[in-house]
Amino acid sequence: MPAFSPMIRAALMVSDLDRSRAFYKDILDLDEAFVEGEVSGGNMWEVLAVPETTATRLCVLKRAGQPEYGMVGLFELTNPQPDAVERPSTGMNRGELCMVFYCDDLEAVTAKLEAGGHTIVSPAMPLRLRGYIKQREMIFRDPDGALINLIEWDPSRLDKPETWTGVPQENAG
Repeated sequence: MPAFSPMIRAALMVSDLDRSRAFYKDILDLDEAFVEGEVSGGNMWEVLAVPETTATRLCVLKRAGQPEYGMVGLFELTNPQPDAVERPSTGMNRGELCMVFYCDDLEAVTAKLEAGGHTIVSPAMPLRLRGYIKQREMIFRDPDGALINLIEWDPSRLDKPETWTGVPQENAG
């Protein structure tokens, strides 16, 4: 059986690298470029399965001071630009990736999203599961439609909401 690391990054094809970079910095505080620039020479076009004429700009973002795992890679492809994925702005689609992050303040994120005119798929609300009320969660889309799920949980906590039972619904008041 092969050995695998934790997920290194999600790689997103974006229509406007500068706009997407600003979004991920402003909304998710991914403020450090692990690597960035224009790709020339080599065979990036083959790896990405695009025409050889395709120009590639990239920026792999991470949170400053954090390890190089869980990063978001933004790739802007032009000459030609790939077609956009067709999907509704609300709801989920089979086979669609949703990036998940912990966040300790969903109200602040909601305000930023609303101020920027971004699509909120599911507003912040408590997750109800197996008779318990758990942490609040929300889902929204980035400028190109990629899904992002925020779980309201202090990222510095050692315990995680996935293992927390929650509050019995009959005791929630």
